[in-house]
Amino acid sequence: EQDRVAIHEAMEQQTISIAKAGITTTLNSRTSVLAAANPVHGRYHEDKNAAEQVDFQTTILSRFDMIFVLKDKHDAEFDGKLAKHIINLHVQGGAAVEREVSEDELDVRTLKRYIAFARKTCSPRLST
Repeated sequence: EQDRVAIHEAMEQQTISIAKAGITTTLNSRTSVLAAANPVHGRYHEDKNAAEQVDFQTTILSRFDMIFVLKDKHDAEFDGKLAKHIINLHVQGGAAVEREVSEDELDVRTLKRYIAFARKTCSPRLST
């Protein structure tokens, strides 16, 4: 509950109140906030909206400019393959496990070349 109060103050008033060793002060907090949350009941329900899925107060949710929902398609076969792949990576000390690339995936070499091309021609930058 104390975390909720702190984040609400930071987002609404753009300040952070600190009380340590008998000294109380208020600092400016002009910054961006990126938050992540899992659904309350462990799975995303299509019949409910995003606000009903997470345990955030509406007053906090309303402060966000954008809300993105990332959903995981439930596929036991794919999840099993992914878990096996991750375990193999750790067992082999981080060495990549050879596997076939499906039609809708990019292989690592192509992805690296694409990123290099984008950096060279587009000069992408993160902005505020």
